[in-house]
This record gives sequence, structure tokens and C-alpha cells, in this order.
Amino acid sequence: WTTMPNRRFSWQVNKLLKLSPLLYQWIKLRVSNGINCRFWTDNWSSLGSMRQYLQLGNTSLGIPEQATLASLYTNGGWQIPPARSETQVQVHAILTTLHLNEEDDYYVWEIEGKTTTKYSIGQVYDHLRIHEASVPWHQTVWNKGGIPRHSFLSWLLVLNRCPTRDIIIGWGLPTSPLCLLCNLQCESRNHLFFECPYTWSIWSVLFRRCGFQPERDWTRVLEQLQRQNRRSPIGILSLLCWQSCLYWSWSERNTRLHLNVFRSPDSLIKRIDRQIRDRILSLRSANPSSSSVMMQQWLS
Repeated sequence: WTTMPNRRFSWQVNKLLKLSPLLYQWIKLRVSNGINCRFWTDNWSSLGSMRQYLQLGNTSLGIPEQATLASLYTNGGWQIPPARSETQVQVHAILTTLHLNEEDDYYVWEIEGKTTTKYSIGQVYDHLRIHEASVPWHQTVWNKGGIPRHSFLSWLLVLNRCPTRDIIIGWGLPTSPLCLLCNLQCESRNHLFFECPYTWSIWSVLFRRCGFQPERDWTRVLEQLQRQNRRSPIGILSLLCWQSCLYWSWSERNTRLHLNVFRSPDSLIKRIDRQIRDRILSLRSANPSSSSVMMQQWLS
């Protein structure tokens, strides 16, 4: 709590240090014997940080920087100077409510009135993050049974954050605007998925195997997927197919750009087919009936 961000520290360390004012209010020290409770920096009272609270009174009370509560308690009384301000009176009042004993001090997490001695990444992240209204496509991207790296790329594409050539040109960088897959039209997310003849030849074949008539427009495809029952076997299969087509089409685009290696649509169809079969088989132990329905649909 006393360490400040410094340019000599790594970016990650400085980010963590900047979060300390938020985390401080949630990490409380329960006082027992007071030996490990630092008077100035630990969050041991309802007043919060004594360093911050007593700054209002412009005083240090003559208490050493590293003093613990146990070091201030002698012969059954608190050995601190008399109060000279209202803030100091409040500190004296808090101390009179404490009764030290033989047990050890311990820390707890207290968030929204809920106290626990265990740290939960999910709980802390939920309170640190900015809360916004849910977007209509969140369950389409982050779906049960999805392949994590496919879901992540789908999320970036829905937000239009992948560096397609129209975005690169928008950054002011010189590059050809033509699509790397068809070399016929300007490259953009909406063109790549699935106006481009190359990706359409993959998507139009595979999505029919999910039992649906494929659309060729990005917005209509997303709307079509949002209308599906995402918990049903066919709904899960359709999302797997969509995300796999996005992932491998984008992979092909980058392979051509960086390695100058070209693969045919048929080779990608075989790769996607194999991956989806493997994913369906991996779900068998958790839900054999759903896995069976998915496999029958995919092979039909």
C-alpha cells in the first residue's frame, strides 16, 4: 500500500499498483493480537487508511511509520498522544473498541458486505470491470461448447478489430486495398465474411450441413445465428461451424500475406470438418445424447 507506480517498474506492475486504491477498501485486517496490524497502512478500522484519514488533520500523532497496534498497546491502555482535532478524536474512539487477545491477526476480502478469507478472481474482476448493458450477440460469440481461440477471434471480428486492409488504410499505412483471398474487391470484414467468393465457397457448403440456408451478408448471418436456440445441439453445432469458418478463413488470409502459402477451399473444408468432428467427440462424455445429435446432423 505504500509503493507508488514508477517508470522503472514494468507495465504490469504499474497497472497493479494503480489498482491498489480500489483493492484497499476490499482487503480488511481483522485485529486479534495486533502484532501484524500496521497502524498507518493496514485497513483495520472503519475509517480506512489512517494515513489518508489523518492527513485531513495535518498530523502524524507522533506514531512511528512502521508501528503496529500491539506496539501502541501497553499495560492495558493505548499509548498515543492526546487528541487535538476531531479526526484524532475519532481515532481514539475506534481504539477504545478494540480488545487485543492471543490469536493472530488475519485478512479477509469484504465486497458488497460479503466476507470471505478466499480470493476469487471472478468476483474481484466483476467489481473492477466497467459494467455495460449486454450486447445482443454475446451468447453467440461466448457459447457453450465453443473452441476458445475461435470464440476470441469471433469476438474481435464482431467488434471489427481485426486489421483488414480497409482498417490498415484508415490508419494511414500504404497497402493494396484488394482482398487477399479473391483479389477482386476491396478487403473488409464484411467482404471477407462472406461476400468473398473464396470464403463463400466454404461457408455455403458447411453451414448447410447444420441444417440451415446460409446467408452471404455479415449482419444477416449474425442475426440468423442469434435467432437459433444456442443451447440445443443444432444451435451449438451451427455456432461451432460459423466460428470455425471465421477462424480458418482468417488464418488462410494471414498465411497468404505473411508466408505466401495458398490453400484451396477444399483443403480448408476438410480441416474444418475434422476439427468439428473432434470437438463433437470431446463433448460426448459430458452430454452423450447431445453429442450424438450433433454428429448425426453433421454427417447427414
